[in-house]
Amino acid sequence: MKIVNCERCGKLFEYNGISNYCPICMQYDEANFQKIKEYLGEHPKATVIQVATDLDIPLKMIKKYLREGRLEIVEAENFFLECEKCGAPIKTGRFCEQCTRDLDSNVKRIINEAKSNLKNTRSDEKMRYLDKDKIKIK
Repeated sequence: MKIVNCERCGKLFEYNGISNYCPICMQYDEANFQKIKEYLGEHPKATVIQVATDLDIPLKMIKKYLREGRLEIVEAENFFLECEKCGAPIKTGRFCEQCTRDLDSNVKRIINEAKSNLKNTRSDEKMRYLDKDKIKIK
């Protein structure tokens, strides 16, 4: 496992491949998300600013939940969250629908190019094992 610093508190912890937070901060993060979820259940039309103010949760944390797709802005006019590629207003995630489609088609194109390049390689090319004991490094 990899040892990393927690994004929130800076302490070292064993990275689990899921969160950039240590276990303690992850619990804190999940507790804040649950507070927001309950608050929105009682106040479904609350704005981002109202949620942050009423619950005393940093806007940065709320924005993180929006980027992760765990929350969605329901306001008609959104000036809080923007597409990371083109800057268009979005309600959740990282990219607008158009940029998501563009990125998806680019990834598919690259995969298809890689597949065709693999097919075009000579099939008679062989590999061999190099005995690392015979290799001298200067």
